[in-house]
Amino acid sequence: FDEFLVASGANELSETDGQLLKQYAKLNGMSYCKQICNSCEGACPAQVPIADVMRTRMYAIDYKDLEFAKDEYALLGSAASACLTCSGEPCKNACPKGVNISKWCAPTHKMLSRQIA
Repeated sequence: FDEFLVASGANELSETDGQLLKQYAKLNGMSYCKQICNSCEGACPAQVPIADVMRTRMYAIDYKDLEFAKDEYALLGSAASACLTCSGEPCKNACPKGVNISKWCAPTHKMLSRQIA
């Protein structure tokens, strides 16, 4: 919070804002990547760029910008297509923050892939 607060030009977070942000994190904390951590890199034997896939998912779901998310996802090539046939075991516990990556990669590919069905 502190880093983003300074970047916004504010000096401190109000108690109400702090409580609201903590509540949001509690409700949604296990459905999005914490960014910059990248501890999941290398967990996928198919070299799926997990953090990038999770980032594009965030654009679509959290920022509600599906077209931008699709554009960014397209830059990743086949990205999470390998997740469609994977058990999810290789990346299941790859996130030190506890995000169940295997739950999100295949659905993200289905949502953001521009492939014609």
